[in-house]
Amino acid sequence: MAARLDKRFEEFGLKKKDEQGGVNQPDEVARLKKENNELLRRLNGAGGNQELEGEVARLKRENEELKQKTYWDGTSAREIENTEMARLKRENEELKRKLSREGTSRKEGDSVSKLQNEIYELRKLVDNKQMEGDEIFVLKQELGKLKQQNEKAVEEARLWKDEAMRPGNKRGKVAMGTPGLADRGSPRPRWTDNLRKDDKWKEEYMKLQSLHKLANVEAQLLKEKRVMAKAKRMEAEKQVKDQEEKMSRLKAVEGEKGTEGGGTNLKERLDAIALGSVRRGRKTTPVRGPVEVMFDKAKDVNNRFQFIKDQKKQLRNLRKAGLEPTCKEAGIRVGKVEQMICELAEYWADQAFGTARDGDPGS
Repeated sequence: MAARLDKRFEEFGLKKKDEQGGVNQPDEVARLKKENNELLRRLNGAGGNQELEGEVARLKRENEELKQKTYWDGTSAREIENTEMARLKRENEELKRKLSREGTSRKEGDSVSKLQNEIYELRKLVDNKQMEGDEIFVLKQELGKLKQQNEKAVEEARLWKDEAMRPGNKRGKVAMGTPGLADRGSPRPRWTDNLRKDDKWKEEYMKLQSLHKLANVEAQLLKEKRVMAKAKRMEAEKQVKDQEEKMSRLKAVEGEKGTEGGGTNLKERLDAIALGSVRRGRKTTPVRGPVEVMFDKAKDVNNRFQFIKDQKKQLRNLRKAGLEPTCKEAGIRVGKVEQMICELAEYWADQAFGTARDGDPGS
């Protein structure tokens, strides 16, 4: 062993001194020795292998021999001490790693799982941010499209307004009157060669808008006409009801007069016959009686004629469906509208003024 140490010292360029004693190892060597002993004890207690024990023993012997050696100069000794100390430190670190392999592996596993969780959370946050960014980008695109559509609609409305407000616009004049049947529907588009595609599309769009407005105006006019016709029909029905009430009242009055008189007035009948024959141009003997009676009869005839004329005018506002119930109540045969109107007017005149003979005017 001593020869081996001498050989190593010769390799490092060191020689022995003749003097007794020498330079001792520093405190670091003692500390390393203590750590080696402690590690050896722990390895023996933990069931270390024989090779490790032999290596530790060898290191221990070498440290003891180094204590007993002397060197020629201090510089070489310090270098050797540093080299040996570094080697001992490395060996101690290796022994520590062997002892604490299980604890270190467990700690490393925990740290690795923790790092994996953190990486997963960071990736999740990054994905969420990317999704939010994509959603914002999509929303921005949709907002841009909506803005473009709005601008296009505003521009089209402005163009249509300018066209409608133009002094020589024919569409405005047509829209003011009643639309004809020829303008209804959607006509076939007719392109012109001197217009661009955008202008053609705008022109066709404006035509469709004008046709749509004309259709709306026509529908509004038809609605108004329907409302007016309905109002007239209701008014005519109301007038018919009023006339029926008047006739019922006249019937009641005539019935009371007939019960009070208790007979027929032959003189009045003769006066009426004489008046009718005079108006037809026949030569008759003058009726003896007051002149006021003759004028009253003439006035009644005129009133009857005017009454029939007014009733016909009112009945012409009704339809056939509205005339049929009244004809059935009066006992008149249902037929043509004009015939039913004339018969109803005569019937109401008979109810109001009495039955007229064939020769009387206004019958």
